[in-house]
Amino acid sequence: MITLEVTKEDLLLLKMLLNREEVTVRIEIHHARASFEYRDYLKARQKEISELLAKIKKHLPDDI
Repeated sequence: MITLEVTKEDLLLLKMLLNREEVTVRIEIHHARASFEYRDYLKARQKEISELLAKIKKHLPDDI
């Protein structure tokens, strides 16, 4: 396991970037109806993003 020190501002930036990526992946999944392999890849990526976002939110105050 790696220990990483980040500031509150770093976490906020990561949260914002992951939220954007989550929306982008959702749109890509919608447009990838014909390609099942790519769609499966995107669904796995969406899950990874979601899990990482949950970890980041856990370390931020609720009011942010």
